[in-house]
Amino acid sequence: MQKVADEPLALLAYNSRNIGESNQGEVVDKEMDSHASDMYKILVEADKLRLDILKRMIDILTPLQAVEFQVASKKLQLCLHEWSKRRDIQMGITQLFNTDNHSSSGDSL
Repeated sequence: MQKVADEPLALLAYNSRNIGESNQGEVVDKEMDSHASDMYKILVEADKLRLDILKRMIDILTPLQAVEFQVASKKLQLCLHEWSKRRDIQMGITQLFNTDNHSSSGDSL
């Protein structure tokens, strides 16, 4: 799982005439399926690691500290979720699907 960029897929993208188009659709589909599978495996491993760390932290902390930790973690998660929703609204829904590269401040890169 040490592939950062798959050379065949990068070459297919480079050699395509238009964005999103390729005369080698089956090859692209196969490569994309391979990447999707690799990403899924990474997410599964990351989730296992997250749960393992949480279990070990709970074992180390006193019961009161463990509860406080979980409450603080949930508050952080909810705050990040609310912030991202506000950020999406500020940026405008159409920019989320725009293919132009914009920085988070709205300036063009």
